[in-house]
Amino acid sequence: MSSNFRVDLSGVVELLSRNLYSGPRVFIRELLQNGVDAITARRELQPDCPARIRFLLSGRTLTVIDSGVGLTADEAASLLSTIGASSKKDEFGLSRSDFLGQFGIGLLSCFMVSPSIEVFSSSVRAAEPGRGGIVRWVGSSDGTWTIDDGASVAAPAHIESALSGGGTAIVLEGFPDEQLFSLAALRDVITSYGRFLEVDVTLEGGSEVEHLALQRPPWEMAPASRAQATWCAENFGFMPFAAIPLDVPEAGFKGVAYVLESGANPGHVMRHQVYLRRMLLGSSVKSLLPDWAYFVRVVGNAEFLKPTASREDLFDDDLVEFTRQAIGEHIRVWLTQLAAQEPAMFKAFTALHINGLKSLALTDRPTRELLCRTVPFMTTLGAMTIGEIIDAYGGVRYVSTDDQFRTIEPIAAANEVCVLNAGFAFDQELIGQLALDYPQVRFTALRPSELLGVLSSLPPDEEAELMPFVDAASKALAGQNVEMSVRRFEPGTLPVLFLPDGDVAGARVEGDAAASSSPLAALVESAASQRSPQAGVSSPQLVFNAHSPVVFEMAGAVDRPEVLDSAVRGLYVQALLAGRHPMDSQARSWSTSVFSTLISRALK
Repeated sequence: MSSNFRVDLSGVVELLSRNLYSGPRVFIRELLQNGVDAITARRELQPDCPARIRFLLSGRTLTVIDSGVGLTADEAASLLSTIGASSKKDEFGLSRSDFLGQFGIGLLSCFMVSPSIEVFSSSVRAAEPGRGGIVRWVGSSDGTWTIDDGASVAAPAHIESALSGGGTAIVLEGFPDEQLFSLAALRDVITSYGRFLEVDVTLEGGSEVEHLALQRPPWEMAPASRAQATWCAENFGFMPFAAIPLDVPEAGFKGVAYVLESGANPGHVMRHQVYLRRMLLGSSVKSLLPDWAYFVRVVGNAEFLKPTASREDLFDDDLVEFTRQAIGEHIRVWLTQLAAQEPAMFKAFTALHINGLKSLALTDRPTRELLCRTVPFMTTLGAMTIGEIIDAYGGVRYVSTDDQFRTIEPIAAANEVCVLNAGFAFDQELIGQLALDYPQVRFTALRPSELLGVLSSLPPDEEAELMPFVDAASKALAGQNVEMSVRRFEPGTLPVLFLPDGDVAGARVEGDAAASSSPLAALVESAASQRSPQAGVSSPQLVFNAHSPVVFEMAGAVDRPEVLDSAVRGLYVQALLAGRHPMDSQARSWSTSVFSTLISRALK
């Protein structure tokens, strides 16, 4: 014994409406694509046939009439009553790429908004399109359906007239609480899905007729035109920094990538607007671009990409991956051309989206080369490109945090030593890739302890003379766990140097008799092979500069502890603030009292 499965239609519709589709509004999409596909089929027989889909609303009754190929009685019985049946196949049984409807439940989605579906259809293949050839099919949400054809079918006059040359009319009676059966709601949904369709889609309520399709999509507008930018502002909510044309013939994809006018964070997921054969697929498609391209938002149309079962996203197959990489290549080429042809605009772009450019450079060598040639980085000698640093010094010395850079910047600048600040997003990963690209170039990670070995110890007599001052300074900063020392270094305008890294505390050079004209440069040159013998000291250090007149003035005030304490604490707080180092409650209290004391003394 054999038998067929029985299907609870209402259960299937309920299941799909809750778990497959995002909401009942998709029934409009299904009706639109059924109409478009019917017109496409008719054009194969009659290339000059009318191309129109009409939505007529009267109370709670919605009638949708298309000028498509129509259905015969046999086709209606077979296709409308069988879930999964489709006329959109070629002679081999494969889905036709020129039809929109290939997945989902098509017409049966109307059961989400109506208890019944009434279809009138007149096939252009019939001998007598019109009254004698009209087929009437009625389906109910309980799973039953009926079909009539021939002279017994009495279609409403306006439907009979509309189908006189062939086509299909679908009549729905909306549920009492269904909010989509209003002119405003229908206008919004029809425009959202079908505004770029190449058929005339109208919405009619009473005497009003609104034309909602045949709009010009942005990918068909003049590149970089005002119209393209205005579309972005009206639909994406921002005026673009630039508009990049996209074309991937293998996927039949054409579109526009709009560059954000303001900065975005790495990892931010952009939602793109994708159309499938000019019908909206989704406004929140995330899989279209590489992760690094978070600074653009795309609108585009694909002819050959496949939708998911819900038809609200792209099926992530090999063709989508190819398209994703091809769009990324378009953006990379645009960046290269921008840098070469419009350097001022490229500079403005990097100011907004430098992290996106660095993120791309991590995986793309041409972009790394572009970045090295064109993008300035912060160094102790001002803004320089990595290429300029290599040309001038033969290698790149860098520190890995912004705090380290602020610590060594004044000393390195005074001694004309170039150190790059690699304390920002992607910098260290980028340097690692550059070291592989250019093995002949030395990229040296510089520890503050190595750089600060240039601090010269004082002669014994000067050191002995300043010992009382060092002791007094230690007492003034009691509770901060900071070691005190006095060294001689440039610039003399820097009275103190705060070294947060414990390794820095032991960095010393005993004597400077053998120093060159630039002892710091010589020391940094061999930084990779030198380490402080006292490395590992855990306490930070406050180093007073014996070249600074302020230090000697403080040393002469050891007999005035109140003045000296305020001065030492003031310089300490200033050093913490300058390096953006954290302050505990004691240091914050000093910052308030020191400045209050200074103001009080100034007013006396």
